[in-house]
Amino acid sequence: MKKGKIAQIKELNKSLKPPKELGGNFIPDGFEKQFDFMFVAEMPSMRKPKRALELYTNYNFKSDKLLNEMMIKYGVGGSYVTDIVKERGVPGRPTEEQLRRWLPFLLEEIKIIGPKYIVVFGKGNYFRSFEPWVEPEISKNIKVDWVFHYCTRVPKKKFEERFKETITRMKKLK
Repeated sequence: MKKGKIAQIKELNKSLKPPKELGGNFIPDGFEKQFDFMFVAEMPSMRKPKRALELYTNYNFKSDKLLNEMMIKYGVGGSYVTDIVKERGVPGRPTEEQLRRWLPFLLEEIKIIGPKYIVVFGKGNYFRSFEPWVEPEISKNIKVDWVFHYCTRVPKKKFEERFKETITRMKKLK
């Protein structure tokens, strides 16, 4: 079943038009893929990758080192990480048009992965984009919470405390 999910998500992501449109990825590389947790950010990074190999994914940048470390440390390494909006654009928040356009794609990702838990990166992202647009469209059986975004000015310690607390609490929910 897991191999089927992996093939389905790869096929879905192939429908995007990189490098402007980017799908999700199981991170960090080298870990067994996990399906209980799914992580959702707001939009792909506005930075273009330096290496050609990174061209088609948004989650292998060195600046994502903290995220990789926390995922490994708290036992969710190998989980799927994606964005609500799948396109690079002008820096800023997603527009209503972008949210409407990309919601079906995100819902398909959620359907394929079948997570028990979704962790949203960014408090503002959660309340501005995820809660009003995505949450009403997903199963009430999926537990949802937010953590600070790993690339914000939030101190590493504060990010890690919230990440640890959220992951630990969610793992206790059955």
